[in-house]
Amino acid sequence: MTTTPTSTLSNFDENAHHIAKRQYLQAGDGDLGGMFRRIADWVAGAEAPETRLAWAQKYYDLMAEKKFCPGGRVLAGAGTQHGNVLNCFVQGATEHAPESFDGVMEVARKLALVTKVGGGNGVNLDVYTPRAESSRPDAGVRGWVYMSAAHPDVDDFTLGLMRPPTQPDGEKQPVAVRNWTRVVYGQAIPAELVATARQNGVQIVRALPEGVRPVADDMGGIIDAARAVAESAKVGVEPRIDLSDMRPEGAPIKGSGGTSSGPVSFLMEIFDNFLEWANRGGETSGPINTLRFVYAPVLRVVRQGGTRRGAGMATISIEHPDVLDFLTAKDLDREAAEGDISTFNISILVTGKFWETLERDALWHVAVQDVPGKYYLEPQAGMYDGRLPALPDRAEDGARGVPLYRTAPQGRYNPADKRPGLPARWLWDQIAQHAWATGEPGLIFVDRVNEFSALKNLGKRYEIRSTNPCGEIPLTVGEPCDLGAINLAAYVQGSTFDYAAFRADVRTCVRFLDDVLDVNVFALEDNRVASQDLRRLGLGVMGLADALIKLGLRYDSDAGRHAISEIMSALREEAVAESERLGKERGVYPVYTRNAKKIPHPPRRNVAVLTVAPTGTTSMLMGVSSGIEPVFSPFIWRKIGSEYRALLAPLFVELLNQYPAPTGLEKDGGWDWDKVTEAVSENHGSVVGLAFIPDALQQVFVCAHDIKPVDHVRMQGTVQKAFDDGGQHAANSLSKTINLPNSATVQDVQDAYGEAYRTGCKGITVYRDGSRQFQVLSTSKKKEKKAEESPTEAAEVMGESTVAAAPKTEAQTAPAVTPAPQSVPVAPRPSTPTAPIYERPARLSGITDMVKLTDPTSGHRRSFLVTVNHLGGKPVEVMVISGRAGDEANADSEALGRVVSIALQHGVPAQAIIKTLRGLNGGLYGSYNGRLVGSKADLIAVALETFQKDMDAAALPPLAGGSVDVPAAAPALASGVSTESMDAMSRERCPVCEEKAVIREEGCLKCQACGYSKCG
Repeated sequence: MTTTPTSTLSNFDENAHHIAKRQYLQAGDGDLGGMFRRIADWVAGAEAPETRLAWAQKYYDLMAEKKFCPGGRVLAGAGTQHGNVLNCFVQGATEHAPESFDGVMEVARKLALVTKVGGGNGVNLDVYTPRAESSRPDAGVRGWVYMSAAHPDVDDFTLGLMRPPTQPDGEKQPVAVRNWTRVVYGQAIPAELVATARQNGVQIVRALPEGVRPVADDMGGIIDAARAVAESAKVGVEPRIDLSDMRPEGAPIKGSGGTSSGPVSFLMEIFDNFLEWANRGGETSGPINTLRFVYAPVLRVVRQGGTRRGAGMATISIEHPDVLDFLTAKDLDREAAEGDISTFNISILVTGKFWETLERDALWHVAVQDVPGKYYLEPQAGMYDGRLPALPDRAEDGARGVPLYRTAPQGRYNPADKRPGLPARWLWDQIAQHAWATGEPGLIFVDRVNEFSALKNLGKRYEIRSTNPCGEIPLTVGEPCDLGAINLAAYVQGSTFDYAAFRADVRTCVRFLDDVLDVNVFALEDNRVASQDLRRLGLGVMGLADALIKLGLRYDSDAGRHAISEIMSALREEAVAESERLGKERGVYPVYTRNAKKIPHPPRRNVAVLTVAPTGTTSMLMGVSSGIEPVFSPFIWRKIGSEYRALLAPLFVELLNQYPAPTGLEKDGGWDWDKVTEAVSENHGSVVGLAFIPDALQQVFVCAHDIKPVDHVRMQGTVQKAFDDGGQHAANSLSKTINLPNSATVQDVQDAYGEAYRTGCKGITVYRDGSRQFQVLSTSKKKEKKAEESPTEAAEVMGESTVAAAPKTEAQTAPAVTPAPQSVPVAPRPSTPTAPIYERPARLSGITDMVKLTDPTSGHRRSFLVTVNHLGGKPVEVMVISGRAGDEANADSEALGRVVSIALQHGVPAQAIIKTLRGLNGGLYGSYNGRLVGSKADLIAVALETFQKDMDAAALPPLAGGSVDVPAAAPALASGVSTESMDAMSRERCPVCEEKAVIREEGCLKCQACGYSKCG
């Protein structure tokens, strides 16, 4: 069938057109048809002139008929000025020793240049030396940074203002500069600017001193200047730089089509962090400091494709001495105190040797280091007998003990290894606990990855140690990934799968992706060389769940897995056959030519051809389920104007419309979709168990939370095994999230890990529903409740937590079966009511502060009003307002404040409350009264702790008495919030469209409303 480029493509719904317009359409496209034509013509440019038009039409037809969709970078970048359409890369030092200062700087430069043109990046940290004992956070020098008074951004420079990296169009916010003294220079500086500078500790000089290094206005120049800053600091010399030549914030960037984040953002993110890294010891400060202070800031400040922050993947071996430092690197308290690395996903490389050690319950010999505030080393007397000791937390910082042994029964340790060993089971527990609590780290079974690699016999240069940000493409250093997905649902006709059409189209898709490698414009030469040397492709799938539903098969059934195995085997066979045919037509990949005797497959064009990448946005464009994930829900919420409306899955509408609507659910001769969505929402986002849903539909339309975790893993294993069967070494890995219910235990996480290893997976990512306090995977939506307007309404809270952190009880500090590294909501113990010691009068005086805390996952700042009221200088009431009156988020804050107030009024010492609440981590961070806070509970603790100082500063006059009416009893604090009843409006807010519609799927965060994906 031929589809003309002028077609309106009516087979694409309104949401598809909305997504395309927001994310992919370029000037001149006009509509989806024009976008597909631009892509097809550009990719077919790799073909011979006489066949170019024919191939362009074939490529166009595949996309227009919803059979194939290339990766998002291809959709947005094809035919544009920068010309990079490859999604992701793995970067490493190739010109210098990787562990050296020069090697670190080389990688930083590569990350910046590739991120600038829209690529995500992976890095492996095994090459870096362990953290040196001399590495300290309080050492080093300060730098001097200058800006001309005539620069457009001088006010931002003086005030320390920048936009959040996650929101290029968001409100500017103050950020503290740790390591620099700011100086404004100029002959005639306005008096107002001078006054502002003095108020903010900024110096004023008439002329720029000699010896100050100007920072060039290009990405390479910025990284070179940052390198010079670090070099100076390493030898104890104060660096001096001038930002005046840099273009202002918001200025256009020709190469990427985006805008600059401005000199202040580069000062805060690049120069301040690079100097911090150098002060801590530079390349001797360890891999996690290098990640936190060099690589993460680069991805955060350099807008991916000029529009949003970059995405990364950092990996480290389970054999590295800094594995515990890595494991806790993204703990929210560490990110608040040390620096944010949320731009990177993190995964641990698990070796076959470790797995064998774990199965024997033996000692794992690795020279682990302590991690301040997290782990301390505790050598044990005697031998390890399989029992894990109950070690106390260290009093000064709450660090957990790491049990170390010198010996164990025969077979449980290696007597030839003189390093002490820690029980492999203990380390496994720690990894699982972190995944249970935060969704990270992921695991990569690195030996299996390399076992199935066609390059496994070529030595260290071609050993795979890292992946792209979402983990589906393990890559050698310098390699990119070239992604596209074929829509399985499009090949189900009636109740059968059209294998003939599918096989033919798979071959065309492989040719399309191979052409992409020849028309792509690379930002780095070594990426171009690696790409052309190996020609790695990543043809994946979308619509798997939809295909099974149309076939009448359950996602979690043996029959469903068998059908998918056959389809994926056909995909593998045709993709490999086409690569072999292209090898004859165009030539095999050069590494094969140089090493034919060592490579375990016949000659072909591409080292690998298969993967399953995240298709969050592109699957929404095509109107089908994502990748190999089950359907998340029959509908999603999308904001239209000022209200949220349900956007129904096309397949759900199609299937339900085959049945007559029962009484009470009819509207205009069909279904009343508002009532349908309301019923599904109240049923936890599932159709299973709803009386009005036909049994046949209930049997097959199973959603993510209807499916047991083990069946999620089994589907992943089924696909991976089908890819790897046949000994063709043609498959990469897969991207999938194993969603666990909120009630899952740490053991459930370990069970998922075990199932993944046994079923042939190359890696695994788990996410326990609601594990970061706020709920990002809810599909219920409570109706808005009317409430009286608050006289002091706080600013809207972005992605507010739906569960208030509760104080730890004595029982919580004791060892438990499934302890979590982060605080978890618990029910307060009941107590017998007694009369309050301090009865609240009708009028109280106190102090109210506006505080802004940051959500590290989204980068949003949330506004809080915290009030401490007193009687005669004694605090008796605390209030926290964190949203509009009457909403769910504010109710939790109010409840926490009321409970603390009752405790104060009943004579509980403020110091006891402070000690209980101080330092609780609840998914927020910021600074208040000169102290770092990590949750609303922590905010209350600091408010009480600094109350007297605030009172002295305020010197408020006493207020006259009033009644002594006893206040109404405060409602009891909830023992926990059910994930099923969560308000969908409390989900994480999307950094692109600002709608609260972010879910975790395919190993990534994605927005169901606009299609934003953290993974690019």
